Amino acid sequence: MELHQLKQFVAAAESESFTRGAERVFVSQPALSASISKLEEEMSVKLFIRNKRSVVLTPSGRKLLKRAKLIIAECAQAKAELKHHEVQRSLRLGVINTLSIQQVANLIEQYRRENPEVLMDVTDATEDQIEKYQQEARIDFALTLLGQGPVKKTGSRGQEVLFSEPYVVALPPGHHLSGRKTVRISELVKEPFIGRTHCENRFFMGELLKEKGLRLNVVYKTNQDDRAIALVEAGVGIAIIPQHYSSSAITKIGLTEIQSQRKIGFSWTDNSNLDEIMKFVDFSKTVPWANRI
Repeated sequence: MELHQLKQFVAAAESESFTRGAERVFVSQPALSASISKLEEEMSVKLFIRNKRSVVLTPSGRKLLKRAKLIIAECAQAKAELKHHEVQRSLRLGVINTLSIQQVANLIEQYRRENPEVLMDVTDATEDQIEKYQQEARIDFALTLLGQGPVKKTGSRGQEVLFSEPYVVALPPGHHLSGRKTVRISELVKEPFIGRTHCENRFFMGELLKEKGLRLNVVYKTNQDDRAIALVEAGVGIAIIPQHYSSSAITKIGLTEIQSQRKIGFSWTDNSNLDEIMKFVDFSKTVPWANRI
């Protein structure tokens, strides 16, 4: 007994005609008649009483019809479930490159460990690049800088803040300013300075220095935060960094002239993958981040 035989049997039984049944399952009438005859032979029973104009189910045929419908329905359900299971869950995440790689890696690793079936594609990028990737639908969502407010939705875009933080001055071990809580920008001009060329705050810093007629003593420029931190740790110079960066070998103090805080969180556009995005956003709220709102 094969599934296609049961489907042809049901079509003939419900149509009360081999001709109409054959049309219903897109086979020829002789092919359907032969299939049912083979089924009757295999089961050693008559399923239909045949006459010139129609066919009528026998008692055995009526019993098989009930079973056949259940079998066909179960097969269809199994196929649908397997098809759904085979769809690969995936997420394409853009991460702004001014976030601590240790914290980002910790978040990704924990999520993968608890959701091994999800294929994750993570891309580091600048704020401008992330905006471009979202416009081109190259990423599903981004962990990036956000505007004001704990939750913001503008047009087709959704946003949710994860944490906020100020910029601070990172000092090497034993630095003469390390006992201070805050420092003014004018007190830094003679210090060897590590410039983070990818920092989104550099334009504000440039305007502040220009306004005060000051110039920093830049001794090293890098677009990699781990290098900037390592250079501070080694005593090459000081740097201005987001507060969440951590290292037991550096001291962080406030900068008097910078009071504003940057907001870090998730941004997404209208997306068919929104359920997966929100699962990741909710999970991220359970992972420790500095200065969570």
